[in-house]
Amino acid sequence: MSDRRVTIRSVADAAGVSMSTVSNVLSGRYGQMAPETRERVLAAIARLNYEPNHVARSLVTRRTATIGLIMSEVTNSLYPPVTVGAEEACREAGYGLLLANAEDAASEQRAVALMRAKQVDALVVFAVSLLDAESEELHAIQAAGTPVVAINRALPVASPLSAVWFDHRGGGRQATRHLIELGHRRIAHIAGPANRLTGIQRRQGYEEALREAGLAPDPAFIAVADDYSFASGELLMARLWEERPTAVFVAGDAMALGAIRTLSRLGARIPDDCSLAAFGNPDFVRYATPAITTVDLPVSAAGRAAVELALRRMERPEEKEVRMLETSLLIRETTARVTG
Repeated sequence: MSDRRVTIRSVADAAGVSMSTVSNVLSGRYGQMAPETRERVLAAIARLNYEPNHVARSLVTRRTATIGLIMSEVTNSLYPPVTVGAEEACREAGYGLLLANAEDAASEQRAVALMRAKQVDALVVFAVSLLDAESEELHAIQAAGTPVVAINRALPVASPLSAVWFDHRGGGRQATRHLIELGHRRIAHIAGPANRLTGIQRRQGYEEALREAGLAPDPAFIAVADDYSFASGELLMARLWEERPTAVFVAGDAMALGAIRTLSRLGARIPDDCSLAAFGNPDFVRYATPAITTVDLPVSAAGRAAVELALRRMERPEEKEVRMLETSLLIRETTARVTG
């Protein structure tokens, strides 16, 4: 069958369903649909190489079949995987993904204006978790009828936005518990910035794990970074090493690489003299020497979840949803049982 002849009716006949069922799958309206029905429709779409006529469909539905994704720190290797999950979810629902980068508040405003001009059906914003982030414009877009889903964004409790969040506190607790279970008691922490929820919550997890083990957090063992950079980890590890910890939990992987460089320069062996656990798990950490034990943030899963929430909000505008994604600890080569 040629591409020219493939229509919604062709897909419906091949899948053994009605045309409205095919249309619902293409529009993301499959929340109440049996999973096997949706899979049958998707299989027929793939087999027939069906490509929706978005122009014709938009005239009927008043939708563009496009979801916008605004992402801060696109050069940060931890962030791009969000596009993988978002694009997969869009493709399955018959939507396209429009991407924009926003390095600061001004560029975020420009990106939002671009998305509105392109008349996206929904907007996903993946941002650094600054405590003073302005969200009024996003609230206004939501109020005007375009669903907005925030990933990793500090929002007021009364915010109308659906959101996807990572369990930063739980991840900090996981990493610190792992070090405690290895027998470490002198555990230092290079904390993330105090103006970001990520830094605050990962530190909270660290302190909670210590208290659960009967250990009081010691200010001498905690150094707070201004950012998540390699340079910050390098500088702060030198300061903490004066206290001779046997282990350190670093709130970000780039900082962890800086900490490793400092420990190596000072003649400390990892993990023999100092175990190290980090947070994030961008691709590069598995190739570090030694390979870094780290908390994995499910960034790709966050992209998928955000698109799914956006599609549901299109159908049920009044239903705000917040989804928390669990972290997992990946044990590699930088942690070992305490000796001596």
